[in-house]
Formats: sequence, C-alpha cells, structure tokens
Amino acid sequence: YYPFIRYVGDGVSSAEDCGVMCSNCPGNNQGGLVLRGFHYYSGNCDCLVDFDSNGFEKELCEGAAGAADDEYEGSGEIVNTVPNAGFECWKVSSPSSSKARKSSKAPKSSKRPVRKLGQKND
Repeated sequence: YYPFIRYVGDGVSSAEDCGVMCSNCPGNNQGGLVLRGFHYYSGNCDCLVDFDSNGFEKELCEGAAGAADDEYEGSGEIVNTVPNAGFECWKVSSPSSSKARKSSKAPKSSKRPVRKLGQKND
C-alpha cells in the first residue's frame, strides 16, 4: 500500500480525469514525491506516491481533499495489484523503465547470406 494524495468531487469524474490530476500534482515532483500510480473509484482519485519519512500534507497539491502519509509505507515500482470491485488502478511507467526494456532485447544475429528459394547450399 502506498501513501497517497486524494482528490474528490468536481473535476474527478473518470479514471482519465484522475490521471490528469495526478500528473499535475504530485506528478511534477512536488515536495520530492515520486508518483507511482493512481486509482479511481466512485468520484475519488488517489495519487499513489513513494513513502517519504518526512511526510507531506494535502496542501502540497492545490484542490486536494486529503492525504495519507503515515500509515502506508509502499515505495518503488508497482509490481502487482489486488482486484477490488469498482476500483480502476493504473501504474505510471517512467521513460527510464521503457529504456531498460528496450535495452534488454536480444542482440541482432550476425549477418549471413540468405539463401534464395531453390538455391543450392555452398
């Protein structure tokens, strides 16, 4: 479970709205927080962030309705979720994580002549 900043009500009517709000704050590194994901349910939007031992306040993000920073200690990349009826949960992927995936591709094979159909082996 991750600490979160919560938005409620006006402006939060879908998971897409929630993602936009979380991208704006805390998604711009406000207070040094790292946005890891968000979940949307029944007009509530929780922006999931890494645990910070210094804590943070909801006032960090204008319009936030609440924050929970002292009861959850999740941090690092979100690796799995637990299904919960009515919740839409989204993981934020950073550009650096996509670079890591690209570099993990198998190397291209060495170039060798390709035999045309009907051509005999040398």
